[in-house]
Amino acid sequence: MKLWLRIALSIALVVVLFTYVVDGREVLSILHRFETRYLVLAIIVVTLDRVLMTYKWILLLRAQGYRLPLLQGVMIYCTAMVWGLVLPTTVGADAIRAVMVTKRGFNGTDVVTSIVIERMVGFVLALALGLVSISILRMLGVLDARFDSALYLGIAMLVGVTALLVAALNERLVGRIVAQLPRAVRDSKVMHYLDRFAGAYRSLGGARSTIAQFGALTVLEQLFSVIVPWTLAKGLGVDVDLLLLLGVLPISTLLSRLPISFDGLGVFEAIFIGLMVLAGIDAAAALAIAISGRIIQLFAFLPWWVAYVARSGAVRPPNCQATRSG
Repeated sequence: MKLWLRIALSIALVVVLFTYVVDGREVLSILHRFETRYLVLAIIVVTLDRVLMTYKWILLLRAQGYRLPLLQGVMIYCTAMVWGLVLPTTVGADAIRAVMVTKRGFNGTDVVTSIVIERMVGFVLALALGLVSISILRMLGVLDARFDSALYLGIAMLVGVTALLVAALNERLVGRIVAQLPRAVRDSKVMHYLDRFAGAYRSLGGARSTIAQFGALTVLEQLFSVIVPWTLAKGLGVDVDLLLLLGVLPISTLLSRLPISFDGLGVFEAIFIGLMVLAGIDAAAALAIAISGRIIQLFAFLPWWVAYVARSGAVRPPNCQATRSG
């Protein structure tokens, strides 16, 4: 979907939420009573979450023979997030992050592979946690038996995606499939790039201890991220059970990653509010939690962006065409 359509959809969803779902003045009133101590705590939690995400990524780079210091990695990660959030670029924060690291002398294909694997493994585990999320919401009575079909479909998707990722590690199998393609396709530049990517992917896939450690840390990070909205709810004076958030947040985050809106804006809020309302939480309070989460994220990332700009003098993101030459 084109960028302007995604931005338009995000704007439309936000307008609908504030026009037909909640009273904007009530949301502002809830946001106004945010306690300072929880504001600081939320920023710390978000920062720790990003440090954990960066460390996972560094593990993948290390398995490919690259060394990226943790603090520099966090700076790159957060700076790319700021550019991805604030600037309506045609590429996402991941592409910006790849270029920033490639400019340090890392091979572009290896860097892109590490990010793709980071996202693929993250998606698989997010899907698994999303299934746990639905189960929790069923147990709490937030969802009824009509959603069991979604649970079964999710399980089938999880098995299918996992099988596909495992099959891609088999060089012979992939080779036989490629051999069935037309010669023009096999000889294309795209296919040559995919072949390089596949080799890097298999190389990383062979580092099983790294992948296992990465997977375990991803599960921890997914669970850790639930603490963020719980902290925000505490700061806003909204009584929300942590188990409920463990049911609501993963599925809201997973569905918001569909490439239909800008950074999931509007989609995440709509799903999050809908599930929270079904659980008996006021819609305005739920939206206040969602909005404050986005604001806190930006506050947590900005110091790293400022530090990067101060060191490099680059206020705008790098040219992402550079990733093609790695």
